[in-house]
Amino acid sequence: MMIRLRPWKKADFEELLEWFSDEESFCRWSAGKFAWPLTMEQLLDYYEQFEKDKNGWIFAALDEYGCLAGHLMMRKADYENERIHFGFIILSPRMRGKGAGKAMVSQALKYAGEILGMERATLGVFENNPAARHCYEAAGFQAESRDLDAFRYHGESWAITNMAADCR
Repeated sequence: MMIRLRPWKKADFEELLEWFSDEESFCRWSAGKFAWPLTMEQLLDYYEQFEKDKNGWIFAALDEYGCLAGHLMMRKADYENERIHFGFIILSPRMRGKGAGKAMVSQALKYAGEILGMERATLGVFENNPAARHCYEAAGFQAESRDLDAFRYHGESWAITNMAADCR
């Protein structure tokens, strides 16, 4: 599957708003960093915060036709220790189940290694999101630790698996 990465544009947010159909799946993506329902105002604030962050970027994944296929954020770039953290990873509903997630995360690892000079990337995935975990494992991430009480959702406690992969 062909996936390209490019910097995120404010115009991409309109389409991203349509990718969330229910609160629970939205919370698996946002981990409480955004309020349901997601609004353009929240997304624009998120974008502006990243514009000020010298160690973080938002990326758009494009399909082979140049259409928006996914969203991925890189942050906490640590040039001394050659580490970076990925987050807010999501695919357009039309791209799910086709290998696009693995391709997007693999491209992000390649970018982090070849362009940013990072050695290692990390991310967290809720344990009630097996499809995402499978995607990350397919791209080369391995589980390193667990946080059993990482997030509360309507009285439930969601555990998170912290994962890491080599970028080179």
